[in-house]
Amino acid sequence: MKQRIRNLDTFRAIAAIVVMIGHIELFREMNLGVSIQEYYPSGHTAVMLFFVISGFLITFLLTKEKERYGQISLKDFYFRRIFRIWPVYYLVLVLSVFFVDSLSWSNVLYAVTILPNVSHSIGCGWSGSPQIWSIGVENLFYIFFPLVIMFIRAERIPLLLIIFIVSYALLPHFIAFTNVRTLQNESLEMINNKFFYNNKFDSLAIGCLIGYLYAKNHTWLKYLYNKYVFWICLLVSVVCWFGNIESKHFNDELMSVLFAVVILNVCTNDALHINIENKATKFLGKISYGIYMYHWIVLLIAFKLFPLTKSVGSMVVLYCFVIGVTILFAWISFETIEKYFLNLKKKFER
Repeated sequence: MKQRIRNLDTFRAIAAIVVMIGHIELFREMNLGVSIQEYYPSGHTAVMLFFVISGFLITFLLTKEKERYGQISLKDFYFRRIFRIWPVYYLVLVLSVFFVDSLSWSNVLYAVTILPNVSHSIGCGWSGSPQIWSIGVENLFYIFFPLVIMFIRAERIPLLLIIFIVSYALLPHFIAFTNVRTLQNESLEMINNKFFYNNKFDSLAIGCLIGYLYAKNHTWLKYLYNKYVFWICLLVSVVCWFGNIESKHFNDELMSVLFAVVILNVCTNDALHINIENKATKFLGKISYGIYMYHWIVLLIAFKLFPLTKSVGSMVVLYCFVIGVTILFAWISFETIEKYFLNLKKKFER
């Protein structure tokens, strides 16, 4: 079952562009010792936006599939995800191997099995394209979450998701608290921080929750479809994200909740009459996966090709090259590789 939800492409486009610009400034800081990164919204938070979108859309589609056919075809679902994610993922993996600082059996194994989030969490990530860690998080989500929709009674799913979100958000703090008062193991502290920072399954679950509520037209929607709640969430999310205002604890979870309410209203609340789509955002949203996957390689190429300096002119050249070439690569990729596999994917749509 295929169903397009309005305005989602614009959110994808925003997330992809923010990640790319954030990494441009990260490269300038690492290689030139200069950056204006503090004036840009967080790229890490943009990934949380991606997670909320993924959880929302996949849960909505799976719930509707079960509602319509009485069951979910796991085979069809897994093939749809494989044809959408794997081709570009493995192409980037092959292309970026030439830029990897050092290869080991562990980081190669984790990358090849689409679990780069694990190696990223233990400090041996894929340096040729480290942003692929988020693909590992989503890959694990796609493996296990359909089973929840299949086997858990419908009325219990919202409560189950809330329990998971709260428990997962609190778990790293519980581990840290226990470690400080017992083992005092510095390695455990480091792994705990990195693992939960790089594996935001609770952000995905927040997206799942709103996707399920929307698919079921749940009674809770009347509280979320409140215009005051929406405008407050929108204002707070924009100010905090673009103003780089972060909470010391639970920042990703709080931003994910704000994003979830905004997405739910902008994409599904007909009473608000909001349209944030145009030709540019539709185009960028359509190729957003490619933008996210290719931009790091383009950045590496840029720093090898150009004698970049701290000057404004050099920064302009870098921005134009990276953004332009990344969008070009992503568009070519979509029109060739991705479209081919998307056509194969249609065979597994119900």
